[in-house]
Amino acid sequence: MASLFAVLRVLLLILFTLLLLPFHLLLLLFAPKSANKSACLWHIVSSWTLGVRTKVSGRPQPGPVLYLCNHVSWLDIIILSRAAPLSFVAKADVAAWPVFSWLAKWQRTIFVERERRSKTAVAIDAMVERLESHDALVLFPEGTSSEGWGILPFKSALIGAVVATAARLEDQHDVDLFVQPVALAYTHLKGIALGRMEADRAAWIGDVDLVPHLWSVITTGGLQAHIVFGDPVEVNPDTNRKILAKQMEAEVLKQLEQARKPGRQHSKTNGSL
Repeated sequence: MASLFAVLRVLLLILFTLLLLPFHLLLLLFAPKSANKSACLWHIVSSWTLGVRTKVSGRPQPGPVLYLCNHVSWLDIIILSRAAPLSFVAKADVAAWPVFSWLAKWQRTIFVERERRSKTAVAIDAMVERLESHDALVLFPEGTSSEGWGILPFKSALIGAVVATAARLEDQHDVDLFVQPVALAYTHLKGIALGRMEADRAAWIGDVDLVPHLWSVITTGGLQAHIVFGDPVEVNPDTNRKILAKQMEAEVLKQLEQARKPGRQHSKTNGSL
């Protein structure tokens, strides 16, 4: 029965996508920033399809901003995208993923080949251009996903894009540029707190195939995620990207630990999606 309801939800999502697609494509051509808003709407519907509820603490800083978030799963794309209109900086491999490559292009994702340093400069230039146009970008500075109970060391190379942008915007005194730490935790499954033994219910790690994991999430349902937006930090041309990376790593870890504290799910938040 769970599989039947899952199929029906997927069919409804496909129908909604076909209805939204012409409008979204027009926005991509003539008003790219507004296209992120229609993508946000799509992700709200898709999270219903997946049976995922999301709580939000704090407020996303409007662009120009670089959100620095821990990375747990392919689900992160949907959860974060429904919280605010934004685009991602993603590894080039995502461009070959089924379904998600299409979603990434919907949101004007910047693809980067992390293994090739010569390509990092190209990605940084693209990020600078987007931040200059006051976009909101999401970077997963760990460079890969983890089980979601801790974080991996933040890599600072791509964070340098926000410092480079600050130098270009220095003469625009009315424009403030920020980085914002964001923690994302998958906290409950069907109302029961998730433990490390159940991490694979949400986390996508190791050699797990994407499509079976996606289908497992859809048929199981009942996941609850918690996004915590920390305090934005203003960036200027003198900001040291390595120090900034360490600072943001510590902030995200602290927020992640807070998101998992018992009773946190019933604390005051700025919204429940």
